[in-house]
Amino acid sequence: MLRTADHALEETLARQLLFLLKRLGRDSGAEIIRITDPHPSAVAKAAAGNDGFFEHDGRLVALLVNVCGTAAEVEAVAGGLARELTVEAAALHKGMPAVVAAVVERAWWPAKVIDSGLPSFLVPIKPRWSTELFNVPAMLLPRSQVLGISREHVYYRSSGRRGESVPARLLWYVSEGPAGVESQMVVGSSRLDEVLIDTPDALFSKFEHLSVYGRAEVQEAADASGHAMALRFSDTEIFPRSVTLRRLASLARELGLPWSSNSLISLSKISNELFQAVYQEGHRKT
Repeated sequence: MLRTADHALEETLARQLLFLLKRLGRDSGAEIIRITDPHPSAVAKAAAGNDGFFEHDGRLVALLVNVCGTAAEVEAVAGGLARELTVEAAALHKGMPAVVAAVVERAWWPAKVIDSGLPSFLVPIKPRWSTELFNVPAMLLPRSQVLGISREHVYYRSSGRRGESVPARLLWYVSEGPAGVESQMVVGSSRLDEVLIDTPDALFSKFEHLSVYGRAEVQEAADASGHAMALRFSDTEIFPRSVTLRRLASLARELGLPWSSNSLISLSKISNELFQAVYQEGHRKT
């Protein structure tokens, strides 16, 4: 059943339920999700449509394409699943525009189309904020209920641009921890939905419900220009196994990519090949 009650947070709850359903399906090895409730609530049904569910034989159905690879590799798996349902899957091609690739990755989550125009970025985050946002490292006290049920969140940084573009993929790198290299690691990935530069007060007023920052912390993120940057992101996946700094550097070297610890000081663009290597490492089972 897929029912949500009339409430100020109804849409938020519906979207989180759908994402939870997809995560449970992926973790269970499912490749097709069917919602058999004949009378889902209107808001939940609309949210499902935005998440790639489509009507088939009176049910809402979605494909779980668990592939982080080329357009051809993603299309091959999606096409096979579509044939089981006797429907057609969208044709993909190398070099797809970022906007198109982002739609595909949302509809066929957790698919990642690496040879598309969708860029990837590495974002350093202090443990204090990663704990509040992602519960990594795990906190002892429960976080805000509104923050916890939302699929989207906001992270603040200085307003200086470093090639950010929307949409994009993010990798979250916990930049500090107990002494030792192994405490610094990539813990998950998200989809970047919006980049906004404005005064701290304006950003805080707009995104207060999506962030763990207080007004004072947003003001601290501002630079000499008096502005800060808000990164609005969604659908965060916490990796089953974190990718240590040592392993991150090793993966970059294996790909023949230049690597410097300076890349971890601030948000930086990385190649989609490195994103793929880190993502697959984070989901490696053995």
